[in-house]
Amino acid sequence: MLECAAPVYRDGELAAVVSADIYLDSISSYVEQATANGGFLCVVDGNGRVLFSSQKDGTLRAELSSDAPDLRECENGELAQFVTHALREKTGLEELTIDGQECYITAAPMPSVGWTVLSGVEKEITRQPTTIMLSRYDEINAEATESFQKDSQRAAKTLLIVSVVLLLLAITNAMVLAGRIVKPLEHMTKRINAMGNSDSVFEMEKTYRTDDEIEILAESFASLSKRAKNYVSEITQITAEKERIGTELALATQIQADMLPNIFPAFPDRAEFDIYATMDPAKEVGGDFYDFFLIDADHLGLVIADVSGKGVPAALFMMIAKILVQNTAMNGYSPAAALQVVNEQVCANNREQMFVTVWLGVLDLKTGELVSANAGHEFPALMQAGEEFELIRTRHGLVIGALEGMKYKDITMKLTPGSKLFVYTDGVTEATNAEKELFGVQRMLDALNENKEASPEGIIRGVRHAVDAFVKKAEQFDDLTMLCLEYRGDTSSSKAPASEDAEEKPEE
Repeated sequence: MLECAAPVYRDGELAAVVSADIYLDSISSYVEQATANGGFLCVVDGNGRVLFSSQKDGTLRAELSSDAPDLRECENGELAQFVTHALREKTGLEELTIDGQECYITAAPMPSVGWTVLSGVEKEITRQPTTIMLSRYDEINAEATESFQKDSQRAAKTLLIVSVVLLLLAITNAMVLAGRIVKPLEHMTKRINAMGNSDSVFEMEKTYRTDDEIEILAESFASLSKRAKNYVSEITQITAEKERIGTELALATQIQADMLPNIFPAFPDRAEFDIYATMDPAKEVGGDFYDFFLIDADHLGLVIADVSGKGVPAALFMMIAKILVQNTAMNGYSPAAALQVVNEQVCANNREQMFVTVWLGVLDLKTGELVSANAGHEFPALMQAGEEFELIRTRHGLVIGALEGMKYKDITMKLTPGSKLFVYTDGVTEATNAEKELFGVQRMLDALNENKEASPEGIIRGVRHAVDAFVKKAEQFDDLTMLCLEYRGDTSSSKAPASEDAEEKPEE
């Protein structure tokens, strides 16, 4: 069984222990019964080992031993990367090849035990309706053709026998009989040939009502024609639906891009600073976002964030979070207070339990003082004038949307004229090449310092070039978002320390 326990404290003293357990047989039985028709379900522990699986053999089979293989280190690189990601967070629907079979697979972690659940279906299963339809169409067509040929031969033989036997005695009756058989067949043949590749339907006519094989054959063709047209109609509808979804995704991509500041220079009439930012989603739409806005004439708001998950749900959550952060910051809250307000607003109606990491800063354009707060986001990189980029390692708060009642801490930094600030999402440092190596923080700092004298746009393009050169042709795994600010200010200002909290160590 699996047992979980937690202490209960009253007035600071241990009052009780609450525990709950579930038999592993129940999980195993559920996993084995929850799959059918080419689908599969399995549970992987925190060490990448398969605990329960509906697969009896292959890579995803369950092997309850200390020597069980770690899927994160298996030879299937795509599967290893997928399992590594799945143990951290929910995944979207992805296409993988497992034991030679192409599959659609998704996963969701079980945070309480550190496991994750993998659910998939063979890709071939999704193609079966069309394959079966085409196969059935060919079968019906072959059956009808064979029936037509047999009936034609039978009719010809009947005509020949009747003609020979009754030639002298019943010429008139023979001609009538021939008219009943030959004319309907000729009419049917001409009607079928006239249909060609059109979408018209073969329909029963009075000519075919002969109460014999001719009528049966005509009815077979009529049934085949209607069924074929229905199949074509269904395929047409499916194709149209796919095109509609593709159009809507393209529109969603454009809407998301328009939601972010994308006209540069952003503030051509402000000489105190220069700013540039980019967001490249891994899919059609993404969950990353950045923002910058003037709170008043002397204060500039800066935001960069990363929503959990990918695709359309993350994009919708991203738009909500962006609006909440900007509106709260514009109301005069400090960064820490603003994040606290936004967290309460998000937690109040977050049934899907999504979350977002946020770095929020407010820069005093006169003094160069930057006040920021961090809700579980990446450490910013700062370059004071004449120096190099370094990470500003300050204490993090909990991500937005995870837990109500969270408080955040304001961190104050002093920017001197010529200072540059670089903030980013984990899509930069976690960019992965074909050998499953991460780009990492050090490579990012090297790329920043290689172009430290460039403009904010030049710095970002330099980092992106370094990332592209590192990953080469490997697929982009995560959204990649960057923002760079150059503070110009009063050039006579004295140099100030990088951060009042620069010596603080980040919490786990």
